[in-house]
Amino acid sequence: MSRFIPSPIDVPGDSGSQELRSLLERNLSRVLTRIGANVPEGGRAPELVAVTKTVSSEVTLALVDVMVARGLTPHLAENRADRFEEKVLAFEAAGVRPRWHFIGHIQRNKARRILERADVLHSVDSLRLAETVVRIAEELERDVEVFIEVNLTGETEKHGLLAAGVPEVLEVLAASPQVQVAGLMAMGPARDLRTVDEVFFEIAALARDLELQSPDLLSGGKCRLSMGMSGDLEAALQHGSRFVRIGSALFEDLNLASPPSPRPADR
Repeated sequence: MSRFIPSPIDVPGDSGSQELRSLLERNLSRVLTRIGANVPEGGRAPELVAVTKTVSSEVTLALVDVMVARGLTPHLAENRADRFEEKVLAFEAAGVRPRWHFIGHIQRNKARRILERADVLHSVDSLRLAETVVRIAEELERDVEVFIEVNLTGETEKHGLLAAGVPEVLEVLAASPQVQVAGLMAMGPARDLRTVDEVFFEIAALARDLELQSPDLLSGGKCRLSMGMSGDLEAALQHGSRFVRIGSALFEDLNLASPPSPRPADR
């Protein structure tokens, strides 16, 4: 697995770079304050995964600089294969190696492109995709950390497995020495079919069941949760999320350099 390699970062545009940095510092501080206020007593702070799909590579590089200055390991996420490749190449050219997460729906015909560069996949949402991920990871001889995406919102337009489908996918993924199953990824409801608390409570309960029933199939015997975005991170943390995927809150008041994706916010 890759590790972050610190490197000097040059962001074009001297006149605006300090203003950009100030905004990013302010927004990051606000997010970290929200996180700190909602970690359960005695709990561990989660990993902050910055969802950078709406901003340019230059802004993303500036954010990494700010994160490093705060003592954070940069975790960056994209949700489309083409934008993901573009960002990774830009960072390679700058000599910077963050930890790369892919959070969007993975089309099987694009899985190889993603697996060649991603450190973490948050969206394995079917048995066929799990089989594809295992095959490609083994062909590439490349380790990858994986979350199984579940959908308990009742929203059929969202991707993700129902709870009953998780054990079979877990077994397929865990059978590969190249794949480490980190846990479950979920999104909160966008409509009022169910409340955020109901959904996150059930995801956390499912994770506990998997730890009891199949600890040998999970990395470190733990079923970690990737839950929580800009609008619902508080609820996610209260239900034990270990990875929060934050986009819009980090880039508030910035003139975005890239148009936002039509997919659900932060994914």
